[in-house]
Amino acid sequence: MKNRRIWLAVLCASVVGVLLTDGCGTATKRQWLTTFFDGVPPESTGTNVVVAPVATETNAADAVFGARAAAPEMIVNTNASSHPPFAKQQCTECHEAGGGQGMRVKLPDLCFNCHKDFLTGVKVKHQPVAEGDCMSCHEPHESNFKHLLVKKGNDLCLNCHDDPLAAGKVKHQAVESGDCLDCHAPHATEFKGLLKKSVKDTCADCHDDIVGKKKFVHQPVADGDCLECHAPHAAKFKGLLKKSVKDTCADCHDDLAKKKVVHQPVGDGDCLACHNPHATDKKFLVKKSAPTLCWDCHDNFLEKAKFQHDVVEDCTSCHDPHQSAENGLLAKNILKLCGDCHDDKDLKADKGHIGAEGKSCTVCHDPHVGTDKNLLKPSAKAK
Repeated sequence: MKNRRIWLAVLCASVVGVLLTDGCGTATKRQWLTTFFDGVPPESTGTNVVVAPVATETNAADAVFGARAAAPEMIVNTNASSHPPFAKQQCTECHEAGGGQGMRVKLPDLCFNCHKDFLTGVKVKHQPVAEGDCMSCHEPHESNFKHLLVKKGNDLCLNCHDDPLAAGKVKHQAVESGDCLDCHAPHATEFKGLLKKSVKDTCADCHDDIVGKKKFVHQPVADGDCLECHAPHAAKFKGLLKKSVKDTCADCHDDLAKKKVVHQPVGDGDCLACHNPHATDKKFLVKKSAPTLCWDCHDNFLEKAKFQHDVVEDCTSCHDPHQSAENGLLAKNILKLCGDCHDDKDLKADKGHIGAEGKSCTVCHDPHVGTDKNLLKPSAKAK
């Protein structure tokens, strides 16, 4: 037994000595080890090689979807807002105690615990507000927009309301470039359409005073009812009129263009050729007094006239400016019209009128001007 132990010790010492003198080459080490020991692994097998990576949540997703893109830069919204009770973690200010999701009080009464009651005693209420549906417009905790709104500005209104600018090609500049809240109150107001002010005062915020100190004012204008004629957002007609000029005027003035002779501007529906639609210093809202207004279209036959009919300074003394049953837009039959000023017995006393009974005065006389004091036409002078 003693001799065996000595032999083994000598053998081990020999092996170590060979290894030290022969270097640390893998092939040499294995050759010597296999000489004395069984079970030495083959040269190609590595005992510390990782056969497969350990799957993690991150690299497993990368393996399926590819490498992750760099995280986008966080954009800070300076308009972001937080509800103060939420920011202060005072959940029980609104919610039932004990972690329940129920509200302490029904909306909008819960909101009025902190916010002013803007509904009581007010005539016109926004429907979601009247129904207590505050959260159709507001976030209860946090929002990216001021006042905890769920969307910004006009986008929020269009959640329920049709786009008002889609109503026509002519768009109100204030609507196109502004905010709905420039004119409308979001919750409640005393004025129809949730306007912050009356129609008249709302329009006057941008439009100059169209009445001023004018003597004659169109009734809808005097009443401040701009929406009687105009659409507030968009329209198909110039001037934001709800209808054409002709049809707009006909809504109130229904006695025009029903006779056989119609003044051309009236027939064309161009009432504004002669009338100011809002206010003027001239009676009947005309832009100018006759005959100056008439000279805008008709030749001024007074400029070179030697003699003129006394009444031509007021065209409407003989002519209807809109329509007539008589030719020349005369207000009456020519004989009756002349008879308003010229007494029949005086006419009969003149020898020149013998045999002229029943004939039109304009057969012999020019009704406006002439070179003769009696306004006789050249054909009548030759007789």
